[in-house]
Amino acid sequence: MKNKKEIVISPVRLVTGLIVFLVLVTAGFVLVPRIPTFFVQQPTGLTADAAARIGVEAFLSVDAKAGKNAWISKVCEASTLTGCKLAKQVYAPMLWPSIEKKMLRFSCKAISASQVQLAKADAPSELWELKTVCKNLDTGETNNSVTRAIVSGTSNAGWKFERVLFDEETQK
Repeated sequence: MKNKKEIVISPVRLVTGLIVFLVLVTAGFVLVPRIPTFFVQQPTGLTADAAARIGVEAFLSVDAKAGKNAWISKVCEASTLTGCKLAKQVYAPMLWPSIEKKMLRFSCKAISASQVQLAKADAPSELWELKTVCKNLDTGETNNSVTRAIVSGTSNAGWKFERVLFDEETQK
């Protein structure tokens, strides 16, 4: 004897299955394009522009009342290890005696930044030129200047302030 099996699908189950299939296909079209960006690690750290701005502002903003250690701390927060070492061992001993003698107090802001030199593959650093406005905290006078700064890093790991370039270094 032959055993015949019949599969009977009711119209309700057919419509329900079709609706579930359409929902899954629609969800796939919405979610699949987002999957690569979900798994790709987003860049961390600062952009080169932001690193240059923050570093130059920290470097130029001095306050004799707050002291040398407060200035070094601010510069080191924005800097690479090399930049922090320069601030501690070179710039602070060179600049702070006259800052304390004259009781200088300045708050500086970068109002614009433009990239002068792109990063090279062998040396991931960039040169930025920043226009700054510094305000004397005692008198309220302002002073506009242009400062060049070097930032180091990569677009994936983020950028950090390295150091400022003095006028003698920028002259050709």
